[in-house]
Amino acid sequence: MDEVEARRKAWNEQGFFYARGLLSPAETQALEAEVIQKIRDNPPAEHPGETIYFAGPNYAIFPEKEASGQAEAPEDFISKVFNCHAEGLALTLARRKEIVARVAEILGPDLDCFQSQFILKNPGVIGQPWHQDSYYFRLDRQPQVGVWVALSAATLDNGCLWVLPGSHDNDILEHVPDRRPAANRGYLEVVSEDDSARIPCLMEPGDVLFFHSYLLHMSTDNVADHRRTALVYHYGRAGTQPVSEQAARALAHVNRWIPVARSRGEVLV
Repeated sequence: MDEVEARRKAWNEQGFFYARGLLSPAETQALEAEVIQKIRDNPPAEHPGETIYFAGPNYAIFPEKEASGQAEAPEDFISKVFNCHAEGLALTLARRKEIVARVAEILGPDLDCFQSQFILKNPGVIGQPWHQDSYYFRLDRQPQVGVWVALSAATLDNGCLWVLPGSHDNDILEHVPDRRPAANRGYLEVVSEDDSARIPCLMEPGDVLFFHSYLLHMSTDNVADHRRTALVYHYGRAGTQPVSEQAARALAHVNRWIPVARSRGEVLV
C-alpha cells in the first residue's frame, strides 16, 4: 500500500491521519513566537472584561475565562487566537504544498483556508469537551478538513487532543452548553456518545494531524508545569458558503477565506 492509499484508508475508516515531523523545530518556534508577539503588543490587560478583542485587522484574541493562578505574561491569560493564517508565517504554512496536497486528496483541488486557531493550553487551565467542528462552522459544503500542527509536545499531562476513531461516520450531533464554571466562550459538548474507544493524540513539535470535521475530539486539562501550543487550520472547498445570514454573522470575526489551491493542482502563493 502506498502513502496515498494508506492515508485514504485511515481517513475513511478512522477519520484522521498523521504526518509526523512535517515542520522543523525552527519553524515551530518561529510560528509560536509570531503569535505570542501579537499578544504582547496588544495584551489582555488593555481589554479588561472583554471575552474577545482584536489585534490589527485579523487577529481575534480570546482570553481565558479563568486564567491559571500561575499566569504572569500576557500570553498566559489567552486561550485562543483566531485568523493567524491571514498573514505572516502562518499564512505561508497554510499554503505549504505538503499540507495542501494532503487536503486536496480529500476535498479536491479547489481549496480555501477559512479559519485558524492558535491554541495556548497554559498550565492549570481546563480542556475542551467532546465536539465536532462542523457543528460550529454551519457551512453548505461538508465536510471540512482540520489540520492540527503541534508547536510543542502534546502529552497526557499537558492536555493533549483525544479523538474517537470512526465517529466521523456520525451526522452532526446535538451539542449542549458546557456548564463548567471555567468553560470558555462558545464551549459546547456532545454527551450522547459512548467514548470508551477514545485515544490520545500524542505529538511532537512539527507533527501534523489531519482530521475530519465530523470527528469527535476533545482535550483534557493541563496538569503539567508547561504550556502546550498548537496551530490549527480549517480547509474547505472553494465556493463554500454559510448556510444562512445568521451563520455568516456568527462566523464573521473568526473566519477569513483565503485561497490556497485551484484546479490543475497549483498551490497559490
